[in-house]
Amino acid sequence: MSKHEQPQAAPEVVDRDRFEAALAEQVAAEKEVTRHNDRVAASRRRLPMVEVADYVFTGPRGPVRLTELFGDHYLLVVQNVMFAPDWKEGCPSCTWAVDNLPADMGRLADEGIAFAMISQAPIDKLEAYRRERGWEHLWVSSAGTSYHHDWGWTRPDGQGGEGPLPGYSYYLRKDGTPYLTYATTARGTEAVLPVAQFMDRTVYGRQQDWEDSPEGWPQYPTYG
Repeated sequence: MSKHEQPQAAPEVVDRDRFEAALAEQVAAEKEVTRHNDRVAASRRRLPMVEVADYVFTGPRGPVRLTELFGDHYLLVVQNVMFAPDWKEGCPSCTWAVDNLPADMGRLADEGIAFAMISQAPIDKLEAYRRERGWEHLWVSSAGTSYHHDWGWTRPDGQGGEGPLPGYSYYLRKDGTPYLTYATTARGTEAVLPVAQFMDRTVYGRQQDWEDSPEGWPQYPTYG
């Protein structure tokens, strides 16, 4: 069975009043989540920051410093895309995450935020994969730098196997110096994945095997 085949299992059918009452209860619970998220966001804005070396990456046209990724902006979001030096293509889940980016990235620029992607693979592999996927985002290689190891974007051997991790780094450029203000990985990345958020709100959710769903709800391996 695939996600394109409609499951037999479905929610209980009730009258309009019962549905409205159940929905109101759910909305009240979700408002609490929203308020808690607001408190977490307020705490995030009060985090300290740490200076980051002005790494020299390799871009499509040659060396690119971290500070140059900001362009004319003082804010920068970096997507750390899993693509190890010996891989033939990017990680499927990271690829899906890049495909989730806004269709109009100018909306980020309108808010004074620059965007770039960084991976360990050599630039020729990144450029080939970028063209294959039809992405227009700036993608630079950290090969030849210690960036991935310095900031934990590659697991050291012995911590679940050496390899890259997915996630986002948020930077501020102040007086010409880059600072890291926030970073997130694993499920912390989900907040910026709109397709995942849409899926969560459908009756069957993401249909992944870790979800707590009613009996008979379709579920598939998360990374299948």
